[in-house]
Amino acid sequence: MSVEFRGFEEIQKKLQEILSEQSLSRVQNKALTAGAHEVSKEISKEFVEFKDTGASQDEIVVGKVTSRNGFKSILVGWNGPKERYRLVHLNEFGYNRMGMKIKPSGYGSIQRAISNSEGAFLHAVTQEMKKQL
Repeated sequence: MSVEFRGFEEIQKKLQEILSEQSLSRVQNKALTAGAHEVSKEISKEFVEFKDTGASQDEIVVGKVTSRNGFKSILVGWNGPKERYRLVHLNEFGYNRMGMKIKPSGYGSIQRAISNSEGAFLHAVTQEMKKQL
């Protein structure tokens, strides 16, 4: 899933005139990280409905900002000693057992959390950008 900004190019050009490339990159990284933390909080809230041990909630991590082909991104995923990353996709998409589609109670919860957190993500990014500038 991606988010599209309109009018962002004009703002980017103005910021590049004011700030150096490194300081602008630093501000963008902090803003993306703040937004990713909001998404991870929303995912954690969604997991409350069907938690058993809470390991899937505890292992939610926010990665580092990476840049590929001029586009910055940040990953939110699972990493920890209980290796929940192996099971999360089964909850999200369901699975087949003996030809029958099984939809666990967490079916679609990550997509729902991402959809619900779009506004919070944008708000966190804009607030962090305002704070840094």
